[in-house]
Amino acid sequence: MTVRYRCALVCLLSLLALGCPDGNKDPDTKDTASEGVDDDGDGYLATEDCDDTNPAVFPGAEEICDDVDNDCDGEADEGVEERFYADVDGDGFGDAESVVFDCEAPDGYLDDDSDCDDSDAAQYPGADEYCNGEDDDCDDEVDEDHALDGETWYADSDGDGYGDVDETYVACNQPSGYVSLSTDCDDDDPEQHPGAEEYCNGEDDDCDGVVDEDTVDAATNWYADADGDGYGDDGDLVVQCTQPSGYVLDDSDCNDSDSSAYPGSVEYCDGADNDCDGEVDEEDAVDGVTWYADADGDAYGDAGASSYACYQPSGYVLDDSDCDDSDALQYPGAEEYCNAEDDDCDGDIDEDDAFDVSTWYADGDGDGYGDAATSDIDCDEISGYVLDDTDCDDSDALQHPGADEYCNGEDDDCDGEIDEDDSVDVATWYRDADGDSYGDASISEIDCDSVSGFVLDDTDCDDRDAAQYPGADEYCNGEDDDCDGDVDEDDALDATTWYADTDGDSYGDAASTEVDCDAVSGYVLDDTDCDDSDPAQYPGADEYCNGEDDDCDGTVDE
Repeated sequence: MTVRYRCALVCLLSLLALGCPDGNKDPDTKDTASEGVDDDGDGYLATEDCDDTNPAVFPGAEEICDDVDNDCDGEADEGVEERFYADVDGDGFGDAESVVFDCEAPDGYLDDDSDCDDSDAAQYPGADEYCNGEDDDCDDEVDEDHALDGETWYADSDGDGYGDVDETYVACNQPSGYVSLSTDCDDDDPEQHPGAEEYCNGEDDDCDGVVDEDTVDAATNWYADADGDGYGDDGDLVVQCTQPSGYVLDDSDCNDSDSSAYPGSVEYCDGADNDCDGEVDEEDAVDGVTWYADADGDAYGDAGASSYACYQPSGYVLDDSDCDDSDALQYPGAEEYCNAEDDDCDGDIDEDDAFDVSTWYADGDGDGYGDAATSDIDCDEISGYVLDDTDCDDSDALQHPGADEYCNGEDDDCDGEIDEDDSVDVATWYRDADGDSYGDASISEIDCDSVSGFVLDDTDCDDRDAAQYPGADEYCNGEDDDCDGDVDEDDALDATTWYADTDGDSYGDAASTEVDCDAVSGYVLDDTDCDDSDPAQYPGADEYCNGEDDDCDGTVDE
């Protein structure tokens, strides 16, 4: 009885018990009021229920595989566990000798028990069988005939050691009546096998695919006559007992693939030795051609010099229309040139359609440049005309391409522009930013006319300072005032005169000077030393009785 129906019955009986005398109670019905409680409502009191918190657990419940004593008999999962077998080698097949019981397969176990060797992943039911002394496919047989690496053996019915390629047996070991060689061509005849002696008997004794070949002493030399002209090829020889089809005794054919080539045949211009005389396309060929000498190599021949041959002789062509075979530039269709020759062999010389015919242009001003609007075509020069057509004013000899351009309002060089920057007399103007009339050489404009803010002079060394320009007074100010490339020169208006102080007594020699804006090493501003070679002699020094003017006052030994 299921838990659902058991619970329903208990509830029904409880209701009946409330309205019926005690004598009418079902003796099997539990009296929960008198015998305890049923917390999980499964119809069994806590005193007899082994887990009164789980309605699926009570005496007589169906046991399921969940590691729980469902039927309260003191055991869990009895009778419902499954068998699982160890798969040690991981080949998907288990070992029947290594079994466990469990609800689910433990790690490394499965429900198969058909592995015949669980230590070898290559051995399992259905595995490929190999010749290795093992039962690879677990069928209780070792090295069966279907092994993948089994050897193919061939039946040797006549016992000559060579087998029949059409009768085979695959096995790991050699079966009786079978051999490893499959080259017997007749397994019913022990005299026929590879290496056997060949005889003139219509049999392939040595199994080489040839019957009665040239190894037979009594055989005859036969020559292939592939083209059927009755003459054989000495390079295709068969030595055998009887005449083979397509072979003859003659061996003089020079081309056995062409039935028209044989000794005595007619010679043709076909690149073949038709008559087998050792020569190709001789002059007696019936389809020879007449060729004409082309001495100048222009591909046009001289009708008066010909030769008959199959192929073009060196220096000959099929054409005979050259009008001058000594000149490679003269031939029909050649370009006509202005050279007093009939280049195209049309009977005319120096026509107006000559390749190098010139177009001449009128040169009215005689400056060597012509007017493109007035022209004539001719091989020879036309009086008053020139080859150039680039004159822009054919009435002015000073105006033509390449003429010097001047700042004159004319297009002197015919380039379409007037008074360009490349005019002979064009001026270069330099920016005078400081207005000192001297320009900056790094910033210039080229123009025929003056440019605002620019001057013709380019010698300003600092166009930002109007006091700096060529010829300006130089001052001791760290600037190149006169733009001569030197700063604070000796000729600066405010330069200082320095006097040599050779003896180092701070008094200088008035006769030895240097003019400089900065102090000069070994020089001083004082010039009152009376003896610059003696540091003990200077103005204010102590005077001694030594025959010297020690204090430089002009008196000695005062």
